[in-house]
Amino acid sequence: MALNSEDKRLACVDIPALPLQCLVRREPALATLPAVIVDELHPQGRVLWTNRAARLAGVRAGARYGHALSLCAQLRAGLVPDAEQQAAITEIAELLRTFTPLVEPARQEPGVFWLDANGLSRFYADLPLPDIHARWSEEIRQKLRAVGWHAAVVLGFDRLATYAIARHFHGVRVLGDPAQEAHACARVKLASLGATWGIAPNVRDDLERLGVATLGDLAALPETALRERLGLQVALLRRRLAHDVPMPLAPELPLPEPVAARDFEPPDNNAERLLFAAKGLLGQLLPLLVARRQAVATLEVLLVLDHAPSQLLPLQPAEPTLQEPQLLDLVRLALDRTPLPAAVQTLRLALHGVPATAGQLALWQLQGQRDPQAAALALARLRALFGEDAVVVATPRSGWLPEAQFTWQPLRKLLIHKAPAVEEPANVIHLPQQPPVRMVRRLLSQPVRLPPRPADGRPWRLAPYSPETVVHFDGPYRLAGGWWRTTDQTDRCRDYGYATTDRGTVLWVFCEPARNRWFCHGFVE
Repeated sequence: MALNSEDKRLACVDIPALPLQCLVRREPALATLPAVIVDELHPQGRVLWTNRAARLAGVRAGARYGHALSLCAQLRAGLVPDAEQQAAITEIAELLRTFTPLVEPARQEPGVFWLDANGLSRFYADLPLPDIHARWSEEIRQKLRAVGWHAAVVLGFDRLATYAIARHFHGVRVLGDPAQEAHACARVKLASLGATWGIAPNVRDDLERLGVATLGDLAALPETALRERLGLQVALLRRRLAHDVPMPLAPELPLPEPVAARDFEPPDNNAERLLFAAKGLLGQLLPLLVARRQAVATLEVLLVLDHAPSQLLPLQPAEPTLQEPQLLDLVRLALDRTPLPAAVQTLRLALHGVPATAGQLALWQLQGQRDPQAAALALARLRALFGEDAVVVATPRSGWLPEAQFTWQPLRKLLIHKAPAVEEPANVIHLPQQPPVRMVRRLLSQPVRLPPRPADGRPWRLAPYSPETVVHFDGPYRLAGGWWRTTDQTDRCRDYGYATTDRGTVLWVFCEPARNRWFCHGFVE
């Protein structure tokens, strides 16, 4: 690989034993004591991470917590939930983005980050290029140490090489050219690799028996033989050492906080209507937060008042949650205790999330599930009580009139559609999306006669059908039967349109051109 310029630079930042560092940041007294992280505080719990003092006492990862206590009476243990680790990853990534905008966290191995290190000469114009790289890398390490994170920083050219060197060596290393990087990478022991490119312990032991202990030893072996004898994972690692697999940087972009707003025309000060609007906004925002695997830590309600200063209501649940009733109850209490000097013109909700636990996400998924057996039983009871025609389903059929395009058929069997589960790569970035705008037409069983629409531009008053007045009309859109005939078919035409009234109601109306008669066919929600 021939890279000799600044343009292909890449840096790797490794926060070794990130869960242990999270524990020490939470309880600084454990920094000098033998400490471990377990999956549960129980004698049968498994040891997941050990610090140096615990390892010197003979405690190893994978042992039972009770056995570890028998080896070291001064042993301290703690729990670091996944949400705390994810919050730490987010914090570190935000700090690293102050040095470069393109940062890629390794989600399968918490604590590893890749950074784009191109274009640094524009910020350090008074220094030569080697000094720029050394200063930039050292500043990253010092900034992390200032906030309590111990890290190794390696600046080089290749993703795998910088990762391996950062895992094996300590401190800051700046590699001047690909040859120097390849030489340092070849000295890395296979045992230093983590989950990102590590190999199974039994396979590593087999390789060590054969005298293959470093990445340089592995690169000297033929890929075909490795695949046949040790499996695809080892062969893929060998191929990546030869730079045969392209691995471009896949940065994760920081996503804006979910925000939604509702305008009121005219302005409204009714607490119940405001709460109902907040419920609709929460229904839009919570799915966006779940897609990021986050829970609501704080909720901000902004009330933009009519001819009065806006009011901001910051709300915080007892713990991060995805439960809409809890959040809605906080909004209700805040609205009840807040006197409004004027009516609300705009209601704006903003959610601030933190990484959610697996239980919160699982509970959210269960909320949207239905029991098909319970539904089938309920429908069977309805049929037994009211007859077979009590439960029907719309079935499409051919017809040019909207009411003739479907018919009602008795529902004999409940059909449950379940979307197949799709596994996505770990580096997929979900950008925030606005919820789709849905338009639902509620058809009346029989069209209702309306007064004729004035042709001279006067207001279209709907009395006696309704006291409302049409303020905007979209259309007409013609539906015709027998359109292929050459003769005039005005008796087989309808001109449809959407009539918006002064009260915000949207009517789906049509006109029969032959008789100039107008009807309301339904409502749009």
